[in-house]
Amino acid sequence: MNSPVATLLRRHLIVWGFALLLPLPVLLGVSESGGIALVYLALGVALLAGEIFRPTGGAESPTTRQTKYIALAIGGSANAVVFSFLAILTEARSSIPFPLLAALSTVPAIGLVPWLTVRCGKPYPAIVLTGVVAVGVKLAACVVARIVYGPDFIALGYVADDWRTAKLMISIFWAGMVVISVAGLMAYSRCGARPDANAQAG
Repeated sequence: MNSPVATLLRRHLIVWGFALLLPLPVLLGVSESGGIALVYLALGVALLAGEIFRPTGGAESPTTRQTKYIALAIGGSANAVVFSFLAILTEARSSIPFPLLAALSTVPAIGLVPWLTVRCGKPYPAIVLTGVVAVGVKLAACVVARIVYGPDFIALGYVADDWRTAKLMISIFWAGMVVISVAGLMAYSRCGARPDANAQAG
């Protein structure tokens, strides 16, 4: 039985496969930390999101948008599961469980990239903007750490990728990305494919 979700995933199978494989060379070559591999995981899922939500030039029904979100959720979750399994298998180290980090890394792709894609009209600028947002949130978290811990905050590890010393910075970063991503998802659910319609009118 061919469901719309399965059909959509098959249509983007090459991009989905590329997204799945993108972080693996980095992950398999890292023995102490999988932090960089998480960036590639997020990038891969963002690429998949951009292709799934690439504007088609016409208005989309709520059912179509729901199908796209379900397909993206399935694809992103599958990639996160495979990534987590390989991270554990390769004994990559992290003070935060890799399944949690993998899940959090896919949140911007699922919540923010679709909305930015329809707003920009193209997926790749949306992915770049999502990266800019992530960098901005990270800088804001570092500023808070500087204010709270003083000028030696870097030397003391308060902005490191280690939960044991940088709880504040890491918490602010992921909380900020989740909030922004949820806001993007809500904005897309309200505006739908309005940018496409506007593009046609122009």
